[in-house]
Amino acid sequence: MYLVHTFSHLIMRELEFRCGYPTSSLSERIYVFNDDKYKMYGCLIYTAEGAEGSMGGLIAQTRPQNLNNLIKSAIKRATICNSDPLCWESEGQGLFNLNFASCFSCSLVSETSCEYRNLYLDRKILVDLENGFFKDIL
Repeated sequence: MYLVHTFSHLIMRELEFRCGYPTSSLSERIYVFNDDKYKMYGCLIYTAEGAEGSMGGLIAQTRPQNLNNLIKSAIKRATICNSDPLCWESEGQGLFNLNFASCFSCSLVSETSCEYRNLYLDRKILVDLENGFFKDIL
């Protein structure tokens, strides 16, 4: 859950930089199911009708080369936070200490955009140089 949810937030924030969409006009759906028979890990990022901007900017990002660049850029941007080292070394922050290396400077988004109220986030599991999921991209 932490991996997929944090990845979704990083992509939403990167879309904000690339397309000009504020994260408040984007929404997410997280799909995580760990049953032994059916495993599912994914996220959907979308904008509703009437949201700021037009769908054109988001649709253009789905082209293979643009999507690859979007993901790489989001992952690289997540390696640095204005609140580091406090954010990176956090042993729990936010409601019930459910967030770790995650704050408004690096990976939290608008509350209305987040399906899980900005909980279950940790950029360290994605970009840590030793154990992060995307360590080979970095």
